[in-house]
Amino acid sequence: MSAAMTSSPAMAKRIAPREPDALATREVDRLVSKLLGEIKVPFGSLGTRVLTQLADLKRILSTDYLNVPALPQKPLLKELAQVVEKDIKQHIPTYGSLSDLGSPRLLGHLGKLFGPRELELRAEPYTTGAGLSLRGFYCRADLGKKSKFVIFVNTAHHPGAVGATLGHELGHFIYGSLVGEKAAHTAFMEGAFANHLVEEDELFADSLVALAAYSPDWIRKIGSITHLEPGSSDVLFNSIKDAYEQIGPAHGLDLTKSKLAAALRVRYLTSMAHFFKLRCALYKSVGV
Repeated sequence: MSAAMTSSPAMAKRIAPREPDALATREVDRLVSKLLGEIKVPFGSLGTRVLTQLADLKRILSTDYLNVPALPQKPLLKELAQVVEKDIKQHIPTYGSLSDLGSPRLLGHLGKLFGPRELELRAEPYTTGAGLSLRGFYCRADLGKKSKFVIFVNTAHHPGAVGATLGHELGHFIYGSLVGEKAAHTAFMEGAFANHLVEEDELFADSLVALAAYSPDWIRKIGSITHLEPGSSDVLFNSIKDAYEQIGPAHGLDLTKSKLAAALRVRYLTSMAHFFKLRCALYKSVGV
């Protein structure tokens, strides 16, 4: 594995995905209605917070992930896929849950592989200030006499969401090592996944989660779908449902439970749809 890969500012493309046309918008609305019914979010609960999350979900569902300009270049994604298979999975003996990404054995290995500074994980509940809108962040910090890479994850979220956040922040650590760290770089993971579609480093970080969550054999089995066309909402609905059934039980996540706030259920559904569509795009475009 190379210690670094060259990158120019042009690689971090920030071109917004094309807005959907009227037919696609109606198809997305139909799909959203079915998904809300599946996770038992009543229309009477569609307050401001839920509507904000729905806007993000609609953008995720309507975007063709194969044509997202910020999708990292193929060599970079292939290197990430190798890291997931040969380094991450090999250093988690009981691999199968995203929460295992916090294994001290794995963090120690990645710290040595992509160092030279140490990698430190801090996990605790955070409900003040930004509250649950903050899922975690990654930064460089001087702690005592040492300079370290620090990952913080907000454990006030469901454990499955915490695991996805941890994987995302590990992706930032690896991206900085392969492409180059931004000066005084701090990366926050918040609620709007559509924002990630215009940032190469964010999509790279999300790609680690997607690669860790879904194997290429599983994607090939259910059939990859990266975009929504008029008349195809049932296909994408069934694919997202399959993805949920693959991931949900493994992490004890049941989006139909009423104890989860409606806005949070929609947010978790959006992240699941995002990681699934991204995984399909990686399989179709890169072959990983």
